[in-house]
Amino acid sequence: MDVTSSGSSHATDETPSVHSLLEGIRRTFAQLPRPLQGLAHLLLIILLVFAVYDVGPRDLHSPLGRPVISLNAISAATGGNVTFENVAAVTNSRYLDSRPVPFTARVMRESLPMGEPQREVQTSVFTYTVQPGDTVLGIAQKFGLEGNSILWGNEDLADNPDFLRLGQTLNILPVDGAYHTVAKGETVEDIAQEYKVDPSAITSYAGNDLDAPYELQQGDKLIIPGGVKPYVPRHVVAYEGAIPADAEKGTGTFAWPMSGYITQKFWSGHQAIDIGAPRGTPIVAADSGYVAVAQYSDVGYGRMLIIDHGNGYQTLYAHLNAHFVEVGTSVSKGQLIGHCGTTGHSTGPHLHFEIIKNSVRRNPMIYLP
Repeated sequence: MDVTSSGSSHATDETPSVHSLLEGIRRTFAQLPRPLQGLAHLLLIILLVFAVYDVGPRDLHSPLGRPVISLNAISAATGGNVTFENVAAVTNSRYLDSRPVPFTARVMRESLPMGEPQREVQTSVFTYTVQPGDTVLGIAQKFGLEGNSILWGNEDLADNPDFLRLGQTLNILPVDGAYHTVAKGETVEDIAQEYKVDPSAITSYAGNDLDAPYELQQGDKLIIPGGVKPYVPRHVVAYEGAIPADAEKGTGTFAWPMSGYITQKFWSGHQAIDIGAPRGTPIVAADSGYVAVAQYSDVGYGRMLIIDHGNGYQTLYAHLNAHFVEVGTSVSKGQLIGHCGTTGHSTGPHLHFEIIKNSVRRNPMIYLP
C-alpha cells in the first residue's frame, strides 16, 4: 500500500490538475499591479478564443459561415478543370480548403501569367535618322551592332563613315553582317563566297524569306548574317609639286592637333580619330612639314589639309571651318593651320585627324602623347 501511495503521489506532482493550474494562474494575476490585471485577463481571453477556433469543426472556419469543399471534390465536379470561376460555381464561394494536392499550382498557371512574355525576334531591316552628334560607331553601339554592320548595311556610307550626315536615313540590320543588293545573274553561292559565309547562312535566315530552289531577282535585298565585306583601302591625293626649299622636316613625334574630346576612335571602318570641339577652336600642325593638300573635298571631308612631314609620315585634317595655309607652305610643329568646323559630311563640329605612314593609315592614339 505504501508503494502504491508513494507512486500515486509522485504522479500527482508531475501532472497537476486543471484546478491547480487555474489556481496558479489566478495567484499570478493577483500579484500583478491592478492596471495590468485587466490587460492580462484580456490576453488570456484572446488566447482561449484562438484555442477553441483551432480545434473547432472545419465548417466554422470559412468566411460568412459557408462550408468548405476540398479541391478533390471540386476537381471531380469540374472534370479536372479547377479555375477560380469553376470554384465559385461549385461552392457558391471563392474559398478553398488547404490540402496538400497539386491543383493549387495549376490554378496559378491558368489564372496568372508565369514569367515575362517572350519578345518578338527582329529579323527585318529597320531605319534610323541621323541626329546631331551621331557617329557610325555610336549608332552601332546604340543598336548592339558592330560598326562595320552600319557601313555594310548602307551603300551611301560604303567603306567611309565620313559620309555620315545629318538627316540621313540609315538601314539598321537586325544582326551583325551585311546588306546586299542582288545584281543580275547572281546566285546565293556567289553572294556567300563574296561575304565569306556558308550559303545556308543566307537561305536559312528568316528575314530573307527564301524558299528552294532559291532563285534570286535583280534588285532583291538580302541580309547576310556574319557577312564580311572586303575592305578597299582609301588613297589620299599625294603632293606632286616640288618640295619647298624651306620645308621643315618632321621631328618624328606628334602633338595633339586640337583640344577637345574624342567622339570616335580608330577602328577598321574609321581609320582616324574624331576630336569634338566648338566651331572655331584652333587647329595646329601635329608635326613640322609642308602643306601637300589644301582643298575642299567632295567625298565627305569638306575643307581639308594634308601635311607631309618629309619622313614617310603625313597627317590629314578634315571638316575645317577655315584654313590659313596654302599648298607648298612650310609649317612648324604647333603652328596654327585652321579652325574647327563641320564642313563636308559631319553631324557636328569636330576634327577628323589621320596619321598616314607610307600610304597606310595608322592609329593616331599610338603616336599621340
